[in-house]
Amino acid sequence: MERTEDEMGPRAVWIALLALVLIRAATAFLPSMWAWGLDAQRFLAPLPGWGLWLAMTLVLVPAVGVRVNAPLERAGARALGSAWMPWLAALAAAALVWGLPDRTWFTGDFMLRQGAAETGAFPGIFTQSLPLERFLNQSLPRGFGSLFRLDPSIASRGIEALAAAALCRVSFSLAREWGLTGSAALVAGGTVLFGGYLSFFTGLGKPAALLCALTAAALLGATRLVRTGRGGLLLGTAVAAACLIHRSALALAPLWIAALIVAARARRGAAGRSRIQLAIAAALPVLALLGVAPLLWRIFVDFDLPRHLRPSGERVGGLLGLALSPLHLVDLANLLLFYTPALVTAGALLVTPGPREHGGPERRLPAVLALSFVPLLLFVHPLQGIFRDLEVFAPAGVACAALAGLVAGDALQRRRLPGWLAPALLASVVVPALHWLLHFHDPGSGYARARALALEAPARSEVERARLWDVLAYRAFRERQWDRAVEASEQAVRYAPHPRALTMLAIARTYTGDYRGAESLYVELTRRTPEDPLAWLGLGGVSLRLGDSLQATRALARLEAYPPESREARLVRRHLRAFPEVWPATARSRP
Repeated sequence: MERTEDEMGPRAVWIALLALVLIRAATAFLPSMWAWGLDAQRFLAPLPGWGLWLAMTLVLVPAVGVRVNAPLERAGARALGSAWMPWLAALAAAALVWGLPDRTWFTGDFMLRQGAAETGAFPGIFTQSLPLERFLNQSLPRGFGSLFRLDPSIASRGIEALAAAALCRVSFSLAREWGLTGSAALVAGGTVLFGGYLSFFTGLGKPAALLCALTAAALLGATRLVRTGRGGLLLGTAVAAACLIHRSALALAPLWIAALIVAARARRGAAGRSRIQLAIAAALPVLALLGVAPLLWRIFVDFDLPRHLRPSGERVGGLLGLALSPLHLVDLANLLLFYTPALVTAGALLVTPGPREHGGPERRLPAVLALSFVPLLLFVHPLQGIFRDLEVFAPAGVACAALAGLVAGDALQRRRLPGWLAPALLASVVVPALHWLLHFHDPGSGYARARALALEAPARSEVERARLWDVLAYRAFRERQWDRAVEASEQAVRYAPHPRALTMLAIARTYTGDYRGAESLYVELTRRTPEDPLAWLGLGGVSLRLGDSLQATRALARLEAYPPESREARLVRRHLRAFPEVWPATARSRP
């Protein structure tokens, strides 16, 4: 019976790994977005998509796993035993995210952030940002761009590359603190490093990358503080910095408090360095929170409560139903699998019987960290939907990856899992992370996947689909891809026919030569918003092309009535610089 129990863990993990491989292959052929956290392969080019998948599949063969594990074991020993290897690995992580910048501009408010960095105008929607975030994600990129006359997004990408290097360094330091060696250490550290959240280290210009690195650093500091009495400075600095960057860092409070309590009890009466470390770990976050507390309260009351915690004004009784709604739970499952598919293998290990050595209290800290994000995952509803606002819960992804990495690494270290499974466990996180980096690096792939979500099952709410098509239209406009712009704008108008969406559709139709369709939209716009000079400008342009003298005369009369230096005239000139085709080049004069 004992032998049977010993075999159940490896068998369950192997089946879980095989299931992940098969699901990824299946999603490449199924016209459905139920498994959007695993479907990158469907939208990638065949060579990187299936080539990496094949590598992930081959190491599931025991004979292959045995052969690959030997060099993996040596690499793990060198990585933890060398003074310079961790730094080289950190440099490689920074180079990886630097070399694959996000070119879909789809995640979160990517395009707004990009525009803010380029123009220096911080959009009103970001009034909920903390001062340190404003500096890092707006002032610094803008100043960099002005000083060196370069794309300001380079500064954002540089900051995020440094964050990737820090995450790499911390990941393998965590493996060392957990007492792991060889391939077990590589699996644990690699699980923390290679998550889908690496896609937020590639130019997003939001605090997600820094929060990921600081979350891992806080866990490392807490582990050291509990285990040895050191690490207080790291824990305090990481939690304090996170609180100054973003309000979601409050989820680190349970980890911080638990580490302080356990360390204080373990070293009651201790003097010298231990007491100083405890004092630093306690004081720095408190000082940071005192500094931003009024701003945090205002953001919570004015922004988070009406928009994220109570969308559409739901009553408190309805919030539980919203949190436990089937589609929300499906999206959360996809989100966590996007962050780290290692949760599946860790779950397989946890539910199978077998000997378990829990170790010291520091080994329970990853569970404390992961559980502290459960309320946020259930009750926070991002404005643009989880699929698009992936970065909102990025620290939760790191927390779950750390827990999964510890479970897998510990099972390998204690021989509960055979060594030949180590390559498959490592490949199961490395390959998906590379898939996601490649996916977000390809604008066409990103557009196709977002379009699939809007059109395929499961059906999204009209509000979410309207916002989804809206951002796709903006992206197509920026890329001057007018056929895509027409489709996206038509869909956006279908769900939310507001004047801006109608104007975008009219512009896109003008660029594709559908002047009659554009004219009908401009006529409607002049009726709904007669004070908008752009509606009259567009109507005049398409009417001249169509030879519609009646509509052209109406439009020209309105345009000529604007004084040359009026706000309307300036708006018209700026619009023509952006979209010159709105007014025909053959016209006798330009407005």
